[in-house]
Amino acid sequence: MKKEIRKKYKKDFNYEEWRKLSSFEKEEILKNDIRRISITGALITLLIITLLNCIRTIPTGYVGVKTRFGQVQDTTIQEGLNFKLPFIEKIVKIDCRTQKYENKNAFESSTKDMQVVKDIYIAINYSVDKTIANKLYQTIGEDYNKILIKPAIEGSVKSAFSQFTSEELIVNRNKVAELIKNSLIEKLKENGINITEASIKNFDFSEEYNKAIENKATAQQQAEKAKADLEKAKIENERKIENAKAEAEVMRQQNQEITDKTLKLKELEIQQSLINKWNGQLPTTSLGDNIPILNLNK
Repeated sequence: MKKEIRKKYKKDFNYEEWRKLSSFEKEEILKNDIRRISITGALITLLIITLLNCIRTIPTGYVGVKTRFGQVQDTTIQEGLNFKLPFIEKIVKIDCRTQKYENKNAFESSTKDMQVVKDIYIAINYSVDKTIANKLYQTIGEDYNKILIKPAIEGSVKSAFSQFTSEELIVNRNKVAELIKNSLIEKLKENGINITEASIKNFDFSEEYNKAIENKATAQQQAEKAKADLEKAKIENERKIENAKAEAEVMRQQNQEITDKTLKLKELEIQQSLINKWNGQLPTTSLGDNIPILNLNK
């Protein structure tokens, strides 16, 4: 019956011929057309999907890790357009650009002198080594940030902070960050993670310790003030001593001047007395260069 309908139905039939067909014949023709169009569309769609599945684009800064039947291949796929076997091979993109890790939940640690350090926030810059990205994917998977990097960072932070006392942490912040960086390099280099930068954004101590530090700082300030006051008093005393010495020297010089004048006056008085007693004859004896004495024999 269907064969007869197909024979009657041709693409170039006119409207009059179509009107002559029964409803059943028309329905069968339409069903066949729809079925044929659906099959053709499905085949075209499958072909397009297959072609698209053969192509994989790797963006700049990424590498591709190829798996075949789930097995990771030895080589990595570089940037650009790449081809793979559809439904058999899979290419996973790995970001090899510099990335930054910042902990959202605060870390805690303890110092060398057993003080609790809280609210530790750090920033780590890292990148994946393109040459061994396939090994990283094979051993860790795509979630290497959570599985590998975060635990390594937390462990390195605690190890670095424990090597310093609380006071040393405050003045050696950059040194602590450098220790964290070096520790991460040693832990992650075998897995193809390159650490380029480590910085400490924040850390804090307990309220009790902060209060103790504040009290200590206050005591130090008071001690420094007392020391400064003592030094000032010492300088003032030294100044007074110097002034007293200067005044004493002035008085000494004044006394010496008075003494010299007194002696001179006494000498003049003696000479005047001798003059008054002189009888007009020259003296035969002298006690000195300047004081003549009358002849004692008379």
